[in-house]
Amino acid sequence: MGDDTRTLAPRAGIDGPTSGLPGAGLPAPVRGPGAAGTAAASAARTVARLKPGLERHAPWVWVNGDFVRTEDLRVHYFTHALHYGSGVFEGIRCYETASSPAVFRLRDHVERLLASARFYGMRLDFGAADLCAAALETVRRNGIGSGYIRPLAFYGEGSIHLTPATGCPTEMMIAVRPFGAYLGDDGLANGVKVILSSWRKFDRSMLPPTVKGCGHYMNSILAAQEAQARGAAEAILLNADGTVAEATGENVFFVKDGVLITNDEVSNILPGITRDTVLTLARDLGIPAQVRAFRPEELFAAAEIFLTGTAAEVTPVAAIDGRSVPAVAGGVAARLQQAYFHCVRGRDLRYARWLSHV
Repeated sequence: MGDDTRTLAPRAGIDGPTSGLPGAGLPAPVRGPGAAGTAAASAARTVARLKPGLERHAPWVWVNGDFVRTEDLRVHYFTHALHYGSGVFEGIRCYETASSPAVFRLRDHVERLLASARFYGMRLDFGAADLCAAALETVRRNGIGSGYIRPLAFYGEGSIHLTPATGCPTEMMIAVRPFGAYLGDDGLANGVKVILSSWRKFDRSMLPPTVKGCGHYMNSILAAQEAQARGAAEAILLNADGTVAEATGENVFFVKDGVLITNDEVSNILPGITRDTVLTLARDLGIPAQVRAFRPEELFAAAEIFLTGTAAEVTPVAAIDGRSVPAVAGGVAARLQQAYFHCVRGRDLRYARWLSHV
């Protein structure tokens, strides 16, 4: 995989070639004489451009088999996924360990990405081994120690019909960025406030919840923005039948009478890789667990509640809908959070198989 400055799609217009476009080769429109005309032309160009990014990102992105400098990457304005959300993605964590940075459960994430892509008919030119190697090289090339890796497969520029598998190419990219605590350091240590969203989780008869699809997250965005407006860090969505589904990007766990309880695919969840990790850790710690559907009333009566996800890691809940949740020193959530961080940072060699070192 060498360096390459080619783009996902040529960007025509103000900052690219215009040959082949309607009007190409015609004289430029008259802007007016002197400085006024120059200022008007400059203003027109400024208005026409997309807004600049607000954050600094790593300098290299892996795109369709090669590396592209961030500033050289362009996406066509008729990219199908930009209009319809026709893409699939993963979120993967990289952690500093005593020997080198290591990516946690990389192969599991990549396999889920490929399964999601197959569900939407995407034809990728890369297998699991290729994408794992590309992810590790993206981390290495960008000099990231602790970070967040975003593989993204999506339908590119082509037909505007809702059948992109026959009219649009599949694009594949992997980006990485430095990343800390998704819900804040204080939230990780002391818990976060959550609400029960007024928005319901989509049912598996509408969209496949086990697929990590870009457009699926519009449901989560509505709930997350509602939580923010109500002064909370996260929202939990219910199913149409009133049972608990999941948070906007996390699975939900609670503790009752010493038993760890969470739900499964029947409740329209994305079966999280962190969720699976926590269930494995609980088993190894001798913590009894049940996997079943549950209602919000059980959360209100729980001894502990916490959320799990690659971004959120293992984050306790301090309050739900204004009701305080006990902070149990040395409780189940604290034990599992500690075990999780020992695992992902290479301090517990029983789980070394889950780490891919850079």
